[in-house]
Amino acid sequence: MPRRYSRVWFSLVLLAPTSCFGQFPLKQALSGYVREAGSGHVIGEARIQLQNAMGTPIAFAYSDRNGTYEFDDIGGDCYVSVQHEGYESVREFVRPDGSGHVYKDILLRVANGGSAPKSVNPVSEHQLSIPPEARESFDKGVKLVVEKSNYRGAVAQFEHAIAKYPSYYEAYAAMGLAESKMGNAEAAETALRKSIALSAEKYPQPMIDLASMLNSQKHFSDAEPLLRKAIALDASSWRGQFELSVALRGQNRFSDALTTAAASRDLKPDDPQIYLLLYNLHIQTDDFPAALRDADAYLKLAPTGPMSDRVRKMREQVQKDVRGAPNNSPQPPGN
Repeated sequence: MPRRYSRVWFSLVLLAPTSCFGQFPLKQALSGYVREAGSGHVIGEARIQLQNAMGTPIAFAYSDRNGTYEFDDIGGDCYVSVQHEGYESVREFVRPDGSGHVYKDILLRVANGGSAPKSVNPVSEHQLSIPPEARESFDKGVKLVVEKSNYRGAVAQFEHAIAKYPSYYEAYAAMGLAESKMGNAEAAETALRKSIALSAEKYPQPMIDLASMLNSQKHFSDAEPLLRKAIALDASSWRGQFELSVALRGQNRFSDALTTAAASRDLKPDDPQIYLLLYNLHIQTDDFPAALRDADAYLKLAPTGPMSDRVRKMREQVQKDVRGAPNNSPQPPGN
């Protein structure tokens, strides 16, 4: 009987994703134009929402008569969501390059027929109704998380924001994340579920964070429907695709998991953790050449670190098995 490739496997360590509140200590300005796709005409009075990497709105602006917009400090990785009546809404990821100023032009496509967005939407009404004191407390809580890792103090600020505005589902979501950082799983789940309920399942971030918790508890089948709802709301969420892949892998649905992991990689190709997940999935499906490419991609992005030496050893073992297999062995499937 021909010798088969040995199955090399190591546990995927689900590291916390890139900080949801930004990475850069220095101010990072963002500016650009809002234009019509195709014609290039500038669009004034477009409503622009700045969201942190967790998807929480942190600032608003409108393009001026020349189509220009500007934010003084985006704080790190973020999203820019742009709306204007008569155009399709756009949400794009922005990553600062360390230069201190990021230029980003936004192109809006003319909406077809009845698909034009309404001038006022529930999210806008919600944001405009948040009292200044509540928003100030929320911002203080975010700062405590980002600058001091003071999760207990942040929870107190989020609670104060909620007391001022009981429907503040973003504060509940942020509080759930802070509770999770402190290891308070029950309190974190309660806050996240409250955020989901208050937003009528229209705010994807708490769904993703709750699903991530469920994945860590190996409740994969409970995590999957939450993630599918979140992705339906925001298909550009690499974390949503990543966590869905983890949930599918946990249910031994490796082919589906590969599809969503690849989608996560395409959305965020510079995150090494995604390549670890792909590596494990390709090993599980006996696609060893693809696993080698995943290992190479991981090591290129993370040449040093707690997992790097382990990945190198696993890569060497896979390579030996591939080279040492007899000619009549079943060949691993292509990528």
